[in-house]
Amino acid sequence: MEKTRHVSFDLWMTLIRSHPSFKTKRAALFRSFFSLDSFAPEKVEAVFRETDVLINNMNEITGRNVHTFEMYLLCLHLLGIDIKSVHPDKLEEFYSLSEALFFQYPPLRLYEDTTQLLAALQAQGITTNLLSNTGFIQGRTLRKLMAGWGWDALFAFQLYSDETGYSKPDAQMFSRLLENAASLHTDLLPAQIWHLGDNQVADVEGAKRMGIHATLTDIVNNPLNKLLNERCLCLT
Repeated sequence: MEKTRHVSFDLWMTLIRSHPSFKTKRAALFRSFFSLDSFAPEKVEAVFRETDVLINNMNEITGRNVHTFEMYLLCLHLLGIDIKSVHPDKLEEFYSLSEALFFQYPPLRLYEDTTQLLAALQAQGITTNLLSNTGFIQGRTLRKLMAGWGWDALFAFQLYSDETGYSKPDAQMFSRLLENAASLHTDLLPAQIWHLGDNQVADVEGAKRMGIHATLTDIVNNPLNKLLNERCLCLT
């Protein structure tokens, strides 16, 4: 096994998870903003969940990225709303309100020691990045979150599907990872990159097809901090 010189991380359910109240609050905001009072709050929230799962699956199959605003329009369509009546400015306005709500109910960190682990990797000369598919929450918002937490200084770069136009497991997404990581190290081999994520298809299979070492992680059975400590940091 090659010595790890660069570690790539998925974001959602690898490093962070949604605030328990955020999705319900966002659905309520959507219901109010688009005057959907005739629909029960639970119905609007269910449509958001359905759209989120559907688009995530589509993106993984096609390797492309469905835009957040298209997801909003699909939600409205599923509720029987004529989307031709929706002005594009309204979609951006709702996103801004949704982003404010996101920071009011920010994601939770899956591990208490993530900052220390990232700093320890950096101290050892091991560079890191984020490689994340996006949906309702765009890369521009996640970059603000990373900056707010101080994590942006610990990641050499961040790649989000809405910004690249490609979604994991597409080869184009991992090619961006390889190109950016190679600019940080001389003669870096794909096998010297370790990608960690919670999705077998998008993260593990996608990375391995490009010759990148990859491991499936979850907080219960294969926790990230344990993997990092054992392979890179030797702290346990």
